[in-house]
Amino acid sequence: MPGRFSILELAPGQKFRKNQNLNVQPESQITKAKKGNDALIFRRKPKVDHPKLLVVESRPGRRIFMIVSLGFLGVCCILLGFALGHNQVVVNRVSAALLSEDLAQTQDRMHQLEERLVDAELTAQVTSEAADDLREDLAQMQATNQKLQEEVTFYKSLMAPGSLKKGLDITELELARRQNPASFDFQLLLTQVAQRRSFIAGDVRLDIVGFLEGDPAEVVLSLTEVAPIEKYPLKFKFRYFQDLTGSLTLPEGFVPKRILITAQQQGKQALQETFPWPEWT
Repeated sequence: MPGRFSILELAPGQKFRKNQNLNVQPESQITKAKKGNDALIFRRKPKVDHPKLLVVESRPGRRIFMIVSLGFLGVCCILLGFALGHNQVVVNRVSAALLSEDLAQTQDRMHQLEERLVDAELTAQVTSEAADDLREDLAQMQATNQKLQEEVTFYKSLMAPGSLKKGLDITELELARRQNPASFDFQLLLTQVAQRRSFIAGDVRLDIVGFLEGDPAEVVLSLTEVAPIEKYPLKFKFRYFQDLTGSLTLPEGFVPKRILITAQQQGKQALQETFPWPEWT
């Protein structure tokens, strides 16, 4: 099939470039043209300033091929991008699964550690409470032991007085705090140490020595000033031992330091004993 050509116009001194926009000259301006099978040969007029003419082959199938090629390349790029994206999604899913498994293992480990911590704290608490109970029991046993020793000494003085001093003895004074911080109960134990015991009688005086707040001078309070008693001094009469009991209330602002006990047996010299005032926390 004969080729199809176009007649283009070139200005003087202008070179032809591919895909360049040129002016097309009408066929009336072409001189001595000869048509062949595939080309059109032309000559320009001898005019000096006449523009050059160039025949450019028109190929519409090539444009279609380029469009189809570009479309195919675009589809390939889209498919490649989809494949890469799908692979990335798979990788992300696998990574998420691994991270989820690691997270579950970490949570299990934390739960185990929390349980071990609770067990350790419970064990420590039980151990501490057991140690406190043991210390309390030990203190009670020591107090009981001391009391038993005192009782042994007491009964020893009654049954075997040969190794102890003879006569009236102020053996023990106990104070017990009441609900009122200034009120106390007292118990005074008197005993007789002798090979052959007979009844002895006499009286007892109890004095509290201390000072008033803000005054360093020593103050002595008689039992009659701190206790509602009808008869004073206290009377005793016994053969082996006797307890004298009562209660007292200290005046406001008085700070006790010690208690002075004076026991006077009939026909004997007075006997005195001093007991420190106990300190309560």
